[in-house]
Amino acid sequence: MADAINPSHYKQGKVECIDAIESATVHKTGLEAFCVGNVIKYIWRYEAKNGLEDCKKARYYLDKLITCLEEKENKIAPKSSKIPSQKEMKKVSEWIEAITESLEN
Repeated sequence: MADAINPSHYKQGKVECIDAIESATVHKTGLEAFCVGNVIKYIWRYEAKNGLEDCKKARYYLDKLITCLEEKENKIAPKSSKIPSQKEMKKVSEWIEAITESLEN
């Protein structure tokens, strides 16, 4: 009978999947920890269980993690640290030139 608690597809080499997940998520919380854990889980077992399907599941959780981190970065980054784009800098230059010209006339 197969072990339902510790199935063989989570035992590869000297490290069990749960131990790898625990180490990788020890300083993470919430959705970030959940996504990292699932990416590891699906990549860990893909060869022994569901192949391509597990790789796609890992990609789904990786995409969720990326979105989570991008949203976190956008909320945390102070607006003053934003580096203006070339288009924004061009507008500022044009604005300065227009003001300068109007003051000269």
